[in-house]
Amino acid sequence: MKRFGPGSRHMRSMSEKDAFSMHLHLLIVMVRACLKGYPAGEFRQSAVKDTASHIYRTISDHGLPFSDIGISSYLLEERIKLLCIMASAMITETCPLGIHRREAVNENIETIIKHVFPHKAPELFHEVLRVA
Repeated sequence: MKRFGPGSRHMRSMSEKDAFSMHLHLLIVMVRACLKGYPAGEFRQSAVKDTASHIYRTISDHGLPFSDIGISSYLLEERIKLLCIMASAMITETCPLGIHRREAVNENIETIIKHVFPHKAPELFHEVLRVA
C-alpha cells in the first residue's frame, strides 16, 4: 500500500493556530462560494453560522494565534470579526448583496488572505460546492 503525506518524522501535533487557520480557511471558502452563486442549502447555512460563531468566539477569547503577520493584530482581528458578521448575514439570504457589499467582502477576504495565508490562498472546490 502506498503512503501519502509527510513522513512521521515531519509530523507534529495540531496546535491552536492550526485549528484556527482551518476554521478561517473553511469560512473563506464558503463565503467565496456564496459570492459566486453556489447553492447554500440548510447544511451549508448551518456550517457557515457555526464556523463564523466559533471563529468570532476564538478571537475574542484568545486573541490571534499568529505572530509575524505584517499588520496590526488588532486591525486583522477586527477584519476577521467583520468577515464573521458578513458571512452570517450573507448566508441567511435576508441581506441583499449589492455591488458595494460584494466589493467590501472581497476586499476584506483579500486582506485576510494576504496576512494569514501568505503562501497559499484558499481554493474553491467546485465539485463539492455545486451541491447544496
